[in-house]
Amino acid sequence: MRILLLIVVLLGNSSVFASFQMNEDMQMAYLHIINLEFDAAQNLLNKEKIKRSNNGIIYLNENYIDFLKIIIGEEFTYFEKQEKLKNERLKKIISNDKSSPYYLYSQAEIHLQWAFARIKFKEYLTAAYEIQKAYSLIKKNHHDFPDFKLNLKSLGLLHILVGSIQKEYKWVMKLVGIEGNINMGLNELNELLTITKNDEHLSVYNTETLFLLSFLQLNYANDKRDYRKLLEKIAEDYSLNYLLNFAAARLSAKLGMNDFTIKILESRPNSKGKYPFYYLDYLLGMSKLYQLDSSAAKHFNYFLSNFKGKNYIKSAYQKLAWIAYLNTDLDKYQYFCQMTLTNGQALFDEDKQAEKQVKIGMKLQQFLLKSRLLYDGGYYSRALAQLESIETIKTFLNLNTQLEYWYRKGRIYQALDKKFELVFDCFEKSYGMRAHTSTYFAPMSVLQIGIEYEKIGNFDKAKLFYNKCLAISNFDYQRGIHQKARAGLNRIKNYN
Repeated sequence: MRILLLIVVLLGNSSVFASFQMNEDMQMAYLHIINLEFDAAQNLLNKEKIKRSNNGIIYLNENYIDFLKIIIGEEFTYFEKQEKLKNERLKKIISNDKSSPYYLYSQAEIHLQWAFARIKFKEYLTAAYEIQKAYSLIKKNHHDFPDFKLNLKSLGLLHILVGSIQKEYKWVMKLVGIEGNINMGLNELNELLTITKNDEHLSVYNTETLFLLSFLQLNYANDKRDYRKLLEKIAEDYSLNYLLNFAAARLSAKLGMNDFTIKILESRPNSKGKYPFYYLDYLLGMSKLYQLDSSAAKHFNYFLSNFKGKNYIKSAYQKLAWIAYLNTDLDKYQYFCQMTLTNGQALFDEDKQAEKQVKIGMKLQQFLLKSRLLYDGGYYSRALAQLESIETIKTFLNLNTQLEYWYRKGRIYQALDKKFELVFDCFEKSYGMRAHTSTYFAPMSVLQIGIEYEKIGNFDKAKLFYNKCLAISNFDYQRGIHQKARAGLNRIKNYN
């Protein structure tokens, strides 16, 4: 009788069984999270806690909410407040069903998400431990459950991260036994993207995979054909999802399709019920500025008035200074230069360069600034016309102006598909006069020479110039430029 009573109790209360159930409500909660509809997601998670409190998917999804809030909002107080919940969620998962492929996968995802969150706030040592922990967990899960396709997402992210790490930190990854490269990681994510498109049981993960692949291709690869393919796959879904709106805007901008970028950003989803993504306003300001449109100022001001993080603040004030300069309003120019110095932090390259240029009192040349902005927007003929409006560079006053002139001309020639010799000549002139300057024009010229040699299949020369780029130090945008040089070396390994 006691045994019968126990069976009845157990059957009547399914929450006593520890499990990972990606049921309909948990799938819907996950979709709300990917759409940044965090309140709607949390409501479903709270209901699931009442029905099945031991469903481990609850705690993975809750961690995902915190991760996206921290990455997008960059609020340190929220990061500190939610940090303690990491171990509580891991305890819930560790006490769960060890026979499920979600058991190790969920733990790995939580460690990986917090590692990226810590990197945002420069907690590199703890982040390194969490990356190592995530790698060991997902590697074991892949061994135990080779057919569990979500392993590809975590493995792809980790392999790209390891493949792009700076040379001075490679020993840390070797010490903990982490191996991988960028191509391996991108291939794993591409494989998962195909699976999520064709497998109805995994289709819920398609948006996240497409976003991750777009973001990582933009940062670690240099193939515009892949950018176009990803933009085609996003199609018009950029109007339905903030993350895809961001990805599509970045992809189209990289392809020199600035008018389309503006269309994308102005077609973003309705903000009602969604976590604010103010960085999209910063991007819209940049795209308007590429048209030399002074209305860009209102988007930078909206970003500055609402964003609570510290990154891109200096850069936004610098862009307001540029707008004032182009409008010959020198008082406003000086004011925004001062605001550049006193606000935000100089962690990202854009902010570092903004602060540095103001500190050293770098003098602007209107034709060079206009050429730069027009080039960045993909208006290449107009950008070239700005450079050709100057009769001779012998009239230029300083070395940096000459460096920038030849660098920008080389970049425009690249975009206009000019002959290799013309492109090479411009970049070689910029690189040849690099002495005693910390601007990025010379090292970027060296990087571009490497890319040009890679395009024509001369991989020995490409390798030579990628390594030359890595040998140059103490310049603006160094981290990003060196990252691209390392990515280039990674790519050409396959051809040697």
